[in-house]
Amino acid sequence: MGANGIILVTTKKGKKNTKTKVSYNGSTGFQEASRKLPLLNATEYALLVNESYAAAGQAVPYPNAAGLGKGTDWQDELFRKGAPIINNDFSFSGGSDKVVYAVSASDLTQEGIIGEADKSKFKRNTARMSLGFDVTDKFKVQATVNYAYIHYRNFNDSGLGSVLFNAVNAPPTLSPYDADGNYSLVPSTPGLGAEIINPLAQLDNTFNDNVFKRLSGNFSIDYEILKGLTITSRIGFNSVTGQAKNFAKIVDYGPSKVFNVTRSRVDQNQTNSGDYTFDLFATYKKNINNHHFAVTVINTIYKEYFTGLYASGYDIPYNSWAFADIKLATGTSGSKDVASGYADERRLSYIGRLQYDFKEKYLLSFVYRRDGSTRFGPSNTVAEFPSMTAGWVISNEPFFPTSETVNFLKVRGSYGSLGNDQIGSNRYTGTLSGEATYVFDGALVNGTAIGVIPNPNIKWEVGRKFDVGLDTKLFNNKVNITADYYNDRRSDLLIEGVPASAIAGGAAPGSGNATINAGTTTNKGFEFAIDYATHVSNDLSFRMNYNLTTISNNVTEVKTLQKYVEGGGFGVGQQAPSRMVVNHDIGYYYGYQTDGIFQNEAEVNAHPSQAALGAPAQPGDIRFKDINGDGVIDPNDRTDLGSPVPTMVMGFNFDVNYKGFDLSAYTYASIGNEIARNYERVLSDVNRSNVVLDRSDRRRHQQHSAKSYQCRDQQ
Repeated sequence: MGANGIILVTTKKGKKNTKTKVSYNGSTGFQEASRKLPLLNATEYALLVNESYAAAGQAVPYPNAAGLGKGTDWQDELFRKGAPIINNDFSFSGGSDKVVYAVSASDLTQEGIIGEADKSKFKRNTARMSLGFDVTDKFKVQATVNYAYIHYRNFNDSGLGSVLFNAVNAPPTLSPYDADGNYSLVPSTPGLGAEIINPLAQLDNTFNDNVFKRLSGNFSIDYEILKGLTITSRIGFNSVTGQAKNFAKIVDYGPSKVFNVTRSRVDQNQTNSGDYTFDLFATYKKNINNHHFAVTVINTIYKEYFTGLYASGYDIPYNSWAFADIKLATGTSGSKDVASGYADERRLSYIGRLQYDFKEKYLLSFVYRRDGSTRFGPSNTVAEFPSMTAGWVISNEPFFPTSETVNFLKVRGSYGSLGNDQIGSNRYTGTLSGEATYVFDGALVNGTAIGVIPNPNIKWEVGRKFDVGLDTKLFNNKVNITADYYNDRRSDLLIEGVPASAIAGGAAPGSGNATINAGTTTNKGFEFAIDYATHVSNDLSFRMNYNLTTISNNVTEVKTLQKYVEGGGFGVGQQAPSRMVVNHDIGYYYGYQTDGIFQNEAEVNAHPSQAALGAPAQPGDIRFKDINGDGVIDPNDRTDLGSPVPTMVMGFNFDVNYKGFDLSAYTYASIGNEIARNYERVLSDVNRSNVVLDRSDRRRHQQHSAKSYQCRDQQ
């Protein structure tokens, strides 16, 4: 959906009066990581750890650091070389004067760049059939059916506690295996903590299996009642069934490790989800001399649904994936080991569109839509969204000279609004979906409590966009240029889980904080695209495309008592690293501004105390700025550290075809945005980026640190 109303999506079909065309496309490729994070090897790591221990007056843990060599590169241990990806597509299509048909099937198998196929694999089979039949010149029928089978296995590959997290933090002095061939254990020392474990052991002890089957399609009828008036009725559907199984075996990663499993468990679920859409179109077209009119009226009914059953079992026979099934489990948790889920959401829309053009020179379009959604309460169910567009095709004017240089020139403008209702179910009303326990007569009793905190006042998020642009074609239509200025304003932003007072109960098990219309943002900028395509000969052709977009983002309103919304928490008690505040980019990074490195005790003593950050500062620690000047470094000194929103994005695509062979290349750039890095732990004995090696020039290192670690606001 856009400022001018609706985008209708079509799919591949057969062509009339063509012989049956059979085609096959097969490809085989290999994937691998193109770049690793630059980390310390064993010798570099040992020397750094020794230095930190010596500075603290402790005995060095690696007295023979020079003899350790490169040690273990945990990233090399995880990443595969040449993970295969295989794709096969088969299709045939054709048609007569009355009937068109197309049938296709495909198979895609892709293995991951981490782990073997039993740990990381994606497989998808699809089948599709499309049929079109012209019963008469005025009565047409079309039907399409798609089937997809998806099977995959995966593992925790991002965030805290993931396989990659452990590969980055595990010490390179540790061998992957011990003398007996078992996975080595990461020590549970204060310097390595209770979270970091052997990533190879973690991967090997990950077991899951996921299967999804999807059936979708649409059926449509077009009937021209009288000249210029066509009625279209269309029904579309999606139905997805899913089965998933996860197994946690008894495993010991080392003393006190938080990922140790002392009792085997299997979790299984079965889900059924989908949606259906019914559209009824009426289009009337009328030409009066050089005036062309088209009126379209649309009624759309949309429903999406979900049901799910979840169960867990304990004490799996032989502590084995081969026996991981609820029917074989011999134990329970002693509490409720089953659950269910249900959702039913609907949307009703009425849309009207008027299009007009005069001699294909002056273009006008007006769209009005009225949407109703069950995701909002009775007083906010319905909202209205008008829009309009206008265009002038200058190259169709009599005064425009005929030229091989400029073949087409058009200016256009649009202004329109559109709604968003994409939030969870029942956010406007209370549900009994929370967990509760209480002591009655000395016994712990399980019960039910209020779930997510309701907000009866939530309403549609509204986007209003103004756009003015130019389209031109040059040099016998070989060059296409598009340029736009846009101003996109989003009001009543829907944000889920906005923190409130703990008294409200949002942190309780099974509960959650409310969804609110949190504020307003604007995005302004320019878009530019240039495309060049040519045929050098009958056998050789190529195409190039460059596009660029500038972005100026700003929050203009925040509707919370605190006047900000926090987000992006990393867990483990860290403060939220981003905020939504008026006159800042949405989600800007909010934390402590660094100011170099403490070089000696005198600098520590002369600086405001940083003890409120967790511990008194010592030489070698990062120094933070006293933003508010109160003589203490505490949470009140957090400030704007940069924006995750780029100021500019651009892309370049290149395609060349020669006698049935084709080559494609593309590149993409995001400029002006910051990235918050949180894949390291700040414990003393974890591995580090090799940037720490450049410490000989203390002054240069101090300046480098103040710049490079600007966004490391959470310590």
